Amino acid sequence: MFKGKFCFETTIDKPLNEVWAFFSKNTNLAEITGFPKVKVTGDQEVSKGARVNLELNFVVLTLTWKARIIDEKEGAFFTDVAEKAPFPFRIWTHTHRFVSEGSKTKMVDEVEFSSWIPAPIIKLMLYGMFFDRKKQIKKHEPL
Repeated sequence: MFKGKFCFETTIDKPLNEVWAFFSKNTNLAEITGFPKVKVTGDQEVSKGARVNLELNFVVLTLTWKARIIDEKEGAFFTDVAEKAPFPFRIWTHTHRFVSEGSKTKMVDEVEFSSWIPAPIIKLMLYGMFFDRKKQIKKHEPL
C-alpha cells in the first residue's frame, strides 16, 4: 500500500460568498469535471453527514464513488471521505478550503490518500484532474 498527500490551489475571480454558494451544492461537481463525465446523486447540499455518490463515465467503463462529508464550516471548508473509492484508491480524504482574497477567492484542495499504486503516479493523475477542473471552473465563471 502506498500513501501520499497532494495540494492544489485555484484562484477564482469571484468573492467568497459566491464561490461558497456554488461549491456548497454537490451537484455542481458535474459542472466542473471535464473528464470523465460525472453523474452526481445523493444529498444535494454540502453539510456534515451528507452522502455524495458519483458515477464516473470513462466511455468504456463506468466506476462508482461513494463519499460522505465528515466536516464542514460554512464559507471556510468541507471535508469528504471515500466510503467506496474505485481502483487505484484505498483511502481518500479531501478537504476543500476557501480563503477570501478581496474580490477573489483562493480554493485549496488538500487530498490524503492510500492507493494500490505508487504515490508519484497518483499525484500525477491528481494534478491532471485538478488542472482540468481549474480550466472548467474558468469556463463557468461567473459561478
